[in-house]
Amino acid sequence: MFKILRLTIVRHFLNVSNTFNASLLRQIQNVGINDIPKILVSDIRKLMRQKGFAVQDGFTSLTTKCSLCLSEENKPDSKVYINKTTGYFLCPKCNAHGDWNILERLIKKSKVEGSIKDYFDKLQQDKYEFDKHWENLLAETTSLLNLSENEVLDLFRLFEFPYHTEAHKVLCDVRVSKDQTVLYFPLKNSLDTIIGYRKIQAGREEEVETCGHHLAGLFSCRSFKTLKTDQAILVPSIQDVLSLASNKVAGKLIWLSNCSLPPVVLPVLERYQKLCLWGDWENMRAVAEKLGEDRCFFVRPTDGLVTASEAASANLSLKTLVSEAKPASHRSITTFASLRDDVYAELTNIDKVRGVKWKRFPALTKLLGGHRRGELTVMTGPTGCGKTTLCAEMSLDLAQQGVTTLWGSFEIRNFRLARTMLQQFAGVPLEQNLNEFPKFADEFQKLPIFYLAFHGQQPIKVVMEAVEHARYMYDISHVVVDNVQFMLGLGEEREGDRYLRQDAVITAFRTFATARHCHVTLVMHPRKERDSEDLSTSSIFGSAKASQEADNVLIIQDKRLTAVRGKKYLQVAKNRYSGDLGIVPLDFDKDALSYQPKKKAKKQDEPEKLLDNCFQEYSLDEPQDISQILKSSKSKNNKKENVDTFLNDILNLNRTR
Repeated sequence: MFKILRLTIVRHFLNVSNTFNASLLRQIQNVGINDIPKILVSDIRKLMRQKGFAVQDGFTSLTTKCSLCLSEENKPDSKVYINKTTGYFLCPKCNAHGDWNILERLIKKSKVEGSIKDYFDKLQQDKYEFDKHWENLLAETTSLLNLSENEVLDLFRLFEFPYHTEAHKVLCDVRVSKDQTVLYFPLKNSLDTIIGYRKIQAGREEEVETCGHHLAGLFSCRSFKTLKTDQAILVPSIQDVLSLASNKVAGKLIWLSNCSLPPVVLPVLERYQKLCLWGDWENMRAVAEKLGEDRCFFVRPTDGLVTASEAASANLSLKTLVSEAKPASHRSITTFASLRDDVYAELTNIDKVRGVKWKRFPALTKLLGGHRRGELTVMTGPTGCGKTTLCAEMSLDLAQQGVTTLWGSFEIRNFRLARTMLQQFAGVPLEQNLNEFPKFADEFQKLPIFYLAFHGQQPIKVVMEAVEHARYMYDISHVVVDNVQFMLGLGEEREGDRYLRQDAVITAFRTFATARHCHVTLVMHPRKERDSEDLSTSSIFGSAKASQEADNVLIIQDKRLTAVRGKKYLQVAKNRYSGDLGIVPLDFDKDALSYQPKKKAKKQDEPEKLLDNCFQEYSLDEPQDISQILKSSKSKNNKKENVDTFLNDILNLNRTR
């Protein structure tokens, strides 16, 4: 009976474990080689002209007439936008969108295939459902224009928005819930059609929720009573939009939530000849690259004031700062005169320049300063020391602060890596808290973490194509490769060949990090060293190129097997930013799979402890008679006398000896 019961429990645990792994695998976001479009702009132009479509070359897209709209009499002037990088097409008129291979099949064949027809019917159904949902939302909410001046003032105070007398006219398209605690910002496409919205709730302003059937729109507005221009100003927050509007800055004011610009919204900005970017240059640089640097201008930070709302709080002229915006493009040869503003901006924004700080590893932040874009980090350590686990937690720490991360795990499967990161995120053993799994998984899924759908040996060209595609599509700012040797399968090659191949990989990622302004972390195995010897930068497998090209070299030193009281610690062996070197102790928490240092309870100061004892002894809550107090003090004196007598006896005994 006991054996049958035990077998039943084991089967149940295996079923739960398999269900857990399957559900986790469905939730992680993979980027595979099949996701990378293989297109050439010249081939698109050639095919379009062969079929009689005139092609117009834009900043980010090729435009031509939509073949689907041509069949309908009421849509003769519609355009389809084809992204030059990915080939993704979009028609704002009929809501047709998809990969280039769908449009290619549609153009080549005179009759629409059944599968493609079903696909477009599904898109029309999605559009119909959203339009119905938006109509219901309009009925349940009200416009800012319908609120009284006092209600608008209270609303802006609740959301901590900068207020001016015409602010409600600037945000005339914004809808407000009946209890005035939720705001809905409509997202419009290039034809000013509402295709989605952003939802902000009071008290949770940082958690912006985006809704819609196809989020190919942006929220935009204009300053009240200003001239229309072909200029657009892109800012990261709605506070910046209101600050620019209150200062009567001319142009279209566009809100990029967290400086994120998915390629699908690029057609909305195709009409503007000049784009002014105002925000953190570390994030805006990727935005300028997508939009075309020739038409992008950047407002340089002034005395540490990075955003428009910060400059407005300092009573600076926002019109002047916008008019003095500098071109975002960089020439191959430059002079100090053109770099002078950049140097001054770095000196006045030294905290931003240091990068994103690790919250879980404050000692590492103290040494490295932070996680900076454009750098290459190499992490190494002996086999089984926990390189992947530590690197996963470091990247998780950054992802929780908004650093979009791409993981290339070539040694372990993605669902196992995701399980480790989920447990580090939760801080508890998942197998013992399965009832909490949906809550942890839902929160973890919101983090900007993506995974390469590769495993084992892969050609470097294929990997770099996937990395480039992910960077363009999802604004990746941190790439992790675990590990370089396993990716290349170096064990099967001759000695000289594997060194050359590894050098080529390091060169490729070094170039990518610098050119694309993205941080790359490479996990590498060391050479076989004696257990008694410490690892160093020369211990990294291969030639010296890895340590030479790297900006940071992190080494896990594990002395637990060579010394009785041996410890494991992370050594910063190279730091190109500041030169500070040192070690970070590593204490592993098996339940949380975490190296995060535990917080020590603060010791109570002696004066405070004595004061607490006095209050406890002579507390008014429990009154004591004078006789009891004297009795207790007398007993303490007796104890002290007994101690003194005992010490005297010991001293006398020593003298007699």
